[in-house]
Amino acid sequence: MLAAAALLAAPLAADTLTLTTESYPPFNFETESGELDGISVRVMDQLLEAAGVDAEIRLLPWSRAYAEAQSVPGTCVFSTTRTQEREDLFTWVGPLVENQWHAFVLEGSDVNASSLAELERYRVGGYRDDAVALHVERQGIPVDTAPNDRLNARKLAANRIDVWVSGEHLAPWYARLEGIGELESLFAFNDTVMSLACHPETERGPLDRMQEELDAMRTDGRYAAIVEAVLNSNGERDE
Repeated sequence: MLAAAALLAAPLAADTLTLTTESYPPFNFETESGELDGISVRVMDQLLEAAGVDAEIRLLPWSRAYAEAQSVPGTCVFSTTRTQEREDLFTWVGPLVENQWHAFVLEGSDVNASSLAELERYRVGGYRDDAVALHVERQGIPVDTAPNDRLNARKLAANRIDVWVSGEHLAPWYARLEGIGELESLFAFNDTVMSLACHPETERGPLDRMQEELDAMRTDGRYAAIVEAVLNSNGERDE
C-alpha cells in the first residue's frame, strides 16, 4: 500500500519517478487514514519495488494530474485510459486495469435506451475531463459533467440526471458509499484499458522493468489476487 505523501519502493534505487493519481475507486483512492489504496495502487507498489524505483506519489484533481504528466519529464499519471487520441502523448506501462463503460440508471428507472444515440432525449451525467464523458460528448450526446464522479451518484438520486455514464466498477462503488440504492446498467458501450501514462521524455529503462513485472504478475496469479481483494472490500476503506 502506498502512503499518500510518498512511496519509497527500494532503499538503494537509482531511478526516480514522480507519480500523480486521482480518486477513482476501485482503482485508486484515499482511505480514511490518508493512505492510497486500490487495484492500480497495489499493483504499482509491486512494480516499483521489482523495478528498483523510488517514486513520490501525489493525489491530485484529475485535470492537474494529467497535465503534469504531459508537461514534466519523469512524471507519470495513473490510472489513465489509453485512447487513440492519447497514444502518442505518453509512454505507457500497462494495462493496469480493464474498465468497461456503462450507462447506469437507478434500479426501477423508466429510462429506455440501448445505445448512446438513444440517450439524446435524457439528461446524462458524467465526470469532467474524464475519457468516458469525452467519448459520449464526441457521439453528439450532451453531458452534464461534475468535478467529481461521486457527485453523479447524488445527482442521480436527486433526479438531476436520468443516466450516469461511468466505469463498470466506479459507479456501483460510489452508489454504495452514497447509499442511493442499486444501479442498473442499460448497456455497455466501450471496453477500455487503463495504464500508467508517462511523459515521453521519461527514462525508458525503469518503465521497461515495470512492464516486465506487470506481465509476470498477470501470469502468476498475483494480479488476479489483488483485483479480488480490492473488489471484495466493497469500499469499506474508501474516502
